[in-house]
Amino acid sequence: MDRCVVLVDAGYLLGAAASLLAGEPARSRISVDHATLIQGLRERAEAETECPLLRIYWFDGAPDRVPQPEHRRLRVMPRVTVRLGALTRSDGRWAQKGVDAAMHAELTELARNRACADIVLVTGDGDLLPGLMSAKEHGVAVHLWAVQAADGDYNQSEDLVAEADERRVLDRAWITRAVRAKELPGPCAPVSEPRPEIAAILSAPLPETAAAAAAAATGSPGTAEAPVAVTAPPGPAPT
Repeated sequence: MDRCVVLVDAGYLLGAAASLLAGEPARSRISVDHATLIQGLRERAEAETECPLLRIYWFDGAPDRVPQPEHRRLRVMPRVTVRLGALTRSDGRWAQKGVDAAMHAELTELARNRACADIVLVTGDGDLLPGLMSAKEHGVAVHLWAVQAADGDYNQSEDLVAEADERRVLDRAWITRAVRAKELPGPCAPVSEPRPEIAAILSAPLPETAAAAAAAATGSPGTAEAPVAVTAPPGPAPT
């Protein structure tokens, strides 16, 4: 069938996007416009494979496999199917369980049933290598898409890169159409207060002001100025 399918490892796609835009792979550091992201994936897949899209499979982890709000939004979008693995916390970090196995099963099943001519993989995990090779053996062209690496190097398994029929990079310009780094609130600058001795100096009255205030309080006149003697000009000398 001359159709294409996109398999997305959401943990890889969004984690790598967070690394690229926010400097760390925490998905909490980014905001995602999922509708724009899905539309971008569809348009790019159809353009590069020259085949109409059959479906986008979105693979992600969730605690107890319970759909989160983003999964609920995704699974009602046209041509999108959400597959959830477990999300567990170990040593203070979250880890996906069962996502790779689900992607592998879907990849091999699509190829075996000849449901499509081209498969786009958005992942970096080398565990999908057997599934990728199986798909190729069934005559499916496999396109491997990477998110631009933050350090300019590969963020995918070298074996996947070597086995894929085509490889493309989703660069920063493409990613930022749908993904933004969240602005972190900066620390508030402390308000500096003058030391007590400095405050006393600044609040003290000026000397002339203090003298005037003291004179007004006692009712004593200020210091009188000495009179200035005026000397008459000399008259004519006596004859």
